[in-house]
Amino acid sequence: MINLRNVDLNLLVVFDTIYRERHVTRAAKALGMSQPAVSNALSRLRHMLGDSLFVRTPQGLQATERADDIAGLVRTLLKDAEDIFDPETFDSHQASGVITVAAVDLFNTAILPACVELLRNEAPGITLRVIPTGGAAFRLLDTGEADIALASFSTPPKRFRKRQLLKDEYICLVGRSHPAAKKGLNLRDYADYGHILHNPAGDLRGTTDKKLEDAGLKRHIAVTINSFWAAGPLLEKNDLILTAPSLAVQSLLETWDLVTLPCPVPSDPGTRQLEMLWHTRLGERPLSKWFREKLSAICDDIASAV
Repeated sequence: MINLRNVDLNLLVVFDTIYRERHVTRAAKALGMSQPAVSNALSRLRHMLGDSLFVRTPQGLQATERADDIAGLVRTLLKDAEDIFDPETFDSHQASGVITVAAVDLFNTAILPACVELLRNEAPGITLRVIPTGGAAFRLLDTGEADIALASFSTPPKRFRKRQLLKDEYICLVGRSHPAAKKGLNLRDYADYGHILHNPAGDLRGTTDKKLEDAGLKRHIAVTINSFWAAGPLLEKNDLILTAPSLAVQSLLETWDLVTLPCPVPSDPGTRQLEMLWHTRLGERPLSKWFREKLSAICDDIASAV
């Protein structure tokens, strides 16, 4: 058994940062250390654990199986240590730190601006770090890479807690010169036109395609995008359709000459809601709890304004 008196627990801080950044130089910058110092710390940790922990790839550092296994344990230990030294009462105006949100694109367009304004006014020392869920929300929460995940979750494992933030409806968005802007859309018209598919993974099928197939129809995907922001100029200059949550495209309507239409394809209830998920164990630090409450209040305001 290793004697903890002989272990430099700062090595775990280095490991946690490298695991999140997947790059030694970026980790060094985040830690305020030199790159050689971080490399030396990683070398010491590799020797102690008998594993390389990270291997170099063209995409950056790839975690080994051992690193993946201990990442959640390390994050838990570090967050417990933070809780020990955090004051019992959380003062957002004096607080510092990072809150990481893994979110679908709806958050970026509909909620993020209000979150940034909130932090600048009430928690100027806090950094909001937004990353995509990438279909891996559970893993990101388990390893502590994210404090909160925002998406639609059916029945998450019991180690997580869930809160519904918003309900929304899918609509169709077209340019004002699009033929459908004047005559509207029925199901067959919808299938006949070209489409923009918002899919961060680049898949060529969306949630509406199965519904169309059930009706004996198929649509043509002209282009896929990974951000709703990209749709504005494409819609204004082309006879294309974007099907999206109404809240996700409000900013597009303010910037581009676009028209909304009812979507003739029914959507599943699960795709029409945004939910917040957090880990029962890792999500209890004061900063996380404070931000969750503020985020819920922001979403309440958004819902009441619709």
